Amino acid sequence: MLDRDIIQNRGFRNVPGGFQFRLRMPNYRGVQGSLIEGVSVSVDDELHFDRSIPLWTLQGREFTLAELAVSTEVRWQLDEAAIITVPHPGGLAPGVHHLSVGIALQAPYIPAEFQPSVFTAERKGTILP
Repeated sequence: MLDRDIIQNRGFRNVPGGFQFRLRMPNYRGVQGSLIEGVSVSVDDELHFDRSIPLWTLQGREFTLAELAVSTEVRWQLDEAAIITVPHPGGLAPGVHHLSVGIALQAPYIPAEFQPSVFTAERKGTILP
């Protein structure tokens, strides 16, 4: 079951080489992996990661943004949380952090000059020691 919020309650944690969190599809339907233009990430208004940096895990497989751009069999389903892995040596310090994201998606029915659509969200999350 997915949370209503775009940034999910579960899954905010340190992993080897960085940190992870889960995102709900912000659109009313899923999209092909090739239509994902990335997610920008800010933590505590101090750390900022360009939308091309995070790795995406969809359908149990991890992708760079470049790999998603040429994918033909990957889809971010409406009922699937994407796992976002942000490379950041040492991860985040234990404690409460303010996480902000901007998810950039293409929509095939919107003219190119108005693309991508960027969905923003923010929430606080806790990294446990």
